[in-house]
Amino acid sequence: MGVIFFLSNQPGLKITEGPLDFWMRKMAHVGEYAILFLLFYRALRGSFRLEEVSLYLIAGILSFLYAISDEFHQLFVPTRVGNLFDLGFDLFGILAGVILIFFLRMRIR
Repeated sequence: MGVIFFLSNQPGLKITEGPLDFWMRKMAHVGEYAILFLLFYRALRGSFRLEEVSLYLIAGILSFLYAISDEFHQLFVPTRVGNLFDLGFDLFGILAGVILIFFLRMRIR
């Protein structure tokens, strides 16, 4: 969460110009929120005795709430904007984390 906040707080953060910059940024959204979901899932799984569905749900909700707060935070950073489009990529990353854990747990069983 600290890394996401730090990167979101950088005004004018660019990788390159053009379509490569766009896709690199969007894949960063997906990756960082997949990782955040995995970390929430792991923390909850190790700390509480919850059913598997509850673990997915709570970790997903916490990740999504942080994504919302991050986009809101960007409204106050010069040259940055918070937008719903980025929130969609964040949600896609959370879903990627759900799918990854689901398939890993299925293989282990």
